Amino acid sequence: MRQIIIDMIRQIFGWTKPWVGEIIVTPYSMQKMRAYGLDMATLEDVFRHGVGKQHKIVQRYTNVIVGIYIKAVKTKPLQSKLRYVITTCWKRKR
Repeated sequence: MRQIIIDMIRQIFGWTKPWVGEIIVTPYSMQKMRAYGLDMATLEDVFRHGVGKQHKIVQRYTNVIVGIYIKAVKTKPLQSKLRYVITTCWKRKR
């Protein structure tokens, strides 16, 4: 019952749960990270606290918007850990 009330409050105020799981970065997204001057901590912050749908997550900061595209990796049946691959990332000025 308590969890239902907490979920209702999150939906009313627009708060979201952080994404849970392991992040895997592709060589292409590492190349994009260097090109845009991003680091792994920023991408992890976008992944955990950004707003988005299944494949695209965006986080708005003071001067920039950082986004990532992710893809879920299928795990073996007995593994409980979720894994996501960051396929690309970008940064735009606001």
